[in-house]
Amino acid sequence: MVKEEKTKVVVIIPTYNEKENVGRMVDVLEDEIFPQITNHEMVILFADDTSPDGTADIIKEKMKKFKNIELLMGKKEGLGAAYVRAMKHAMNEMDAYAVIEFDCDFQHNPHDIPRLIAEMDKGYDYVIGSRYVKGGSVPENWGLDRKILSRFGGMFARIMWLKFDIHDITAGLKLTRTSILKKIDLDHMLSKQFAYKMQILHDAYKAGAKVKEIPVNFLEREVGVSKINKTEQFESLYVVCMLAWRDWERIIKFLVVGGTGFIVQLVAQEGSVALHAPHAWAVGIGAETAILSNFLWNHVWTFSDAQHTEGSSNVFVKLVKFNFTSIGAVVVQVVAVWIAEQVFGVQMHLLGYSVATRILILFPTIILVVIPMNYIIYNKFIWKTQHLKKK
Repeated sequence: MVKEEKTKVVVIIPTYNEKENVGRMVDVLEDEIFPQITNHEMVILFADDTSPDGTADIIKEKMKKFKNIELLMGKKEGLGAAYVRAMKHAMNEMDAYAVIEFDCDFQHNPHDIPRLIAEMDKGYDYVIGSRYVKGGSVPENWGLDRKILSRFGGMFARIMWLKFDIHDITAGLKLTRTSILKKIDLDHMLSKQFAYKMQILHDAYKAGAKVKEIPVNFLEREVGVSKINKTEQFESLYVVCMLAWRDWERIIKFLVVGGTGFIVQLVAQEGSVALHAPHAWAVGIGAETAILSNFLWNHVWTFSDAQHTEGSSNVFVKLVKFNFTSIGAVVVQVVAVWIAEQVFGVQMHLLGYSVATRILILFPTIILVVIPMNYIIYNKFIWKTQHLKKK
C-alpha cells in the first residue's frame, strides 16, 4: 500500500525584536499544536527583519532541535513586506499547499491553528479567524477608542467594497490555500505595512476563494507593544479606497461611455427620422451607431487593461463579436419602441408636455435592460476580465 503524501501547511511568523516570545512560541507549536494535526506536514517559517535583539539566534537554536523550522532573513520594511516575502518563499521554495499568517506575540491563540486547518479540509480556500462573528472577541482591556477604530475600519471597508458577508476585514489570523495566493499580484501591493492583509483578503475574494470565518478570541500582547500606529491606520483607509476605486473604475467608465453612446444614438436616430425612416427602424439605426461608438471607447478606455491578456483576439474579431452580441440590445430597443407606440401612440404626454414615445421609452429600456445586459456580455465574451496577477 502506497503511503499518501501529506500536504504542507506553512505557518508564517514575522518577527522583529521578539526574543521574549519566539522560543516559547516554538515550544507551544511543536509540543502542543502540531501533534494534533496528523493529516498535514506542519512547518514554521520565520520571517525575521534582522532583529537587533538576537531573535534570529534563538530561532537558529530551535532549528537544531526541530527540523520543520525555516528562517528567512530580510531588511525591515514593514509587517506586510515581511509576510509577502515569506509567502513567496513558501510557494516557490517550500511547495506549500497553504499558508497561515500568525503573530509571534500570542495575540493569536496557537490552539486556533487546528481549527483553521479543519475548515480548509472541508473545502474552504480562505479561512479567517474572526473577532466579530458570534463567539469571537477582542481584549476586555482595549480602550473604547481602539474598539471603535477597529469596528469602524472594518465597517468602512465592507461598505466601500460591498462585502457584507465578511465581518472581520482587518483580521490578522488567516489561512490561505496557495492555489488562491498564486492568483494575487504580491509584487504590487499597495501597502508594506498593516493594510497588506486587507488587500490580500479583497483580492482573494475577487479571485473566487471560498471564504469561511471562524470565531476567535483575540488576546492582548503578553510582552511588547502593539505594531500598528496612526500612520498605518490612515494608510489602511487609503488602501480600502484605492481597492474600491479599482472595483468601480470599470463600471464608472462603462456608464460614461454608455451615456455618450446614448447621445450618439439620439442624434443618429432623430437624423434618420428626419430622413423619413420608420420610427422602429430609426431606433435600430441609432442603436447600431451607438454600438460602434461604444465599441471604440470601451476598447481604448473602459477595457484597456484587457487588451494584452493571454488569448485576447484582435480588434476586428472583437468588433464582430461586439456587434453580434449587441444584436440583442438592438432588438430589445426596437421591440420596446414598437410596443410602446402601439400602446401609447407616437406621442406621450408627460407633465403637460408632448414627448415622442420612441425617446421616452428608451430611458427605462436602456437603464433597466440594455446596460446590465451589455456589461455582462462585454466582460464575459468581448473583453474578458483581466486576471488579478499580472502576466
